[in-house]
Amino acid sequence: MTFKTAQKLRDALLWAGVIIAILGYSNVVMLIIGILFAFSGLMITRLFNKCPHCGKQLGTTKAGEHCRFCGKRID
Repeated sequence: MTFKTAQKLRDALLWAGVIIAILGYSNVVMLIIGILFAFSGLMITRLFNKCPHCGKQLGTTKAGEHCRFCGKRID
């Protein structure tokens, strides 16, 4: 999975989790499902938000065009 695809998937899962949790605040099952979606988004970040060259974590914010550790282009 590419870095940009992982970012899009992470964002979608986090937003879906937040929306489901907010809409289901009175329903415990929906709240848990929302939390699981958000947690899945965080796991995507942990697993795939790495530089393809040096393998270091790029952080949770939007990364630039280049890795801040090795300086190579992130594709």
